[in-house]
Amino acid sequence: YIAAQLVAGGRDVVACARRPFTHYRIESAEHPVDAPARVLVSPEALDGPFDLVLVCVKVTATPTIGPWLAAVCGPETLTVSVQNGIDSVDALAALAPAGRLLASAVYCGVQLLEPGHVRHTTGSKLVVPVGVDGDLVAEVFAGTAVEVEQIPDFRTALWRKLGVNAAVNGITALTNRTTDAFAAHPELARLASDLLRECWRIARLDGADLADELAAATAASLAARPIGVGTSMLYDRRAGVPTEHDAIYGAIVRAAERLGTDAPLARAMDALLLGSDP
Repeated sequence: YIAAQLVAGGRDVVACARRPFTHYRIESAEHPVDAPARVLVSPEALDGPFDLVLVCVKVTATPTIGPWLAAVCGPETLTVSVQNGIDSVDALAALAPAGRLLASAVYCGVQLLEPGHVRHTTGSKLVVPVGVDGDLVAEVFAGTAVEVEQIPDFRTALWRKLGVNAAVNGITALTNRTTDAFAAHPELARLASDLLRECWRIARLDGADLADELAAATAASLAARPIGVGTSMLYDRRAGVPTEHDAIYGAIVRAAERLGTDAPLARAMDALLLGSDP
């Protein structure tokens, strides 16, 4: 989705992919794209380094992209983690020692239908820290359908997104239901709200500014999503691939342990998703 929107905005984009495709097709009520794609499936075919690298693979696939990063990253390269979790850049640091690293919080719901072809359901925003690197990301995306929001308190932004993921991803994956299940089953909506509150309680211990009162409003907005909106973890489950449970629930558990507290709901969700992964 992000590569296609950059191409639609006139940017020069090279897609690094596992499988070849020649066209971007974005099904979207607000931001459709139909455009040619320049795609490479081997790091040896790259002529790098590049100015900006966007890492959009699932966190579970990060260990496999070392050869790609070695080919695209140089001393002046800015590599942006467009991934879930609060510590995704830590894994990238060992694979992309050259250049600079930047985390982001991603608000973009899409479902991969086939290589180059996705269905977009909700959101089209990247949240990045204020600063020179954030300015570069905003400049690259200027005039495209992807909004870039720069936030001074970026730690809070990361925890805010982690809470949203924790509230909906695991429940949709374990029930095999889209987010309309929260409106149909109040028990699931309460569980989503409790997961969000637990995550943000730990976030506050970590210095994030997330009031408990905001959790109720956020959970209500998630429950009010349009019918048929899925989550990345639900689509992973339906595709028969491992979920990002460790990047979401495992990250909450690790943070809780580091801060001297516990996260029983996140721990339970992590165990259930681990046990149901293929």
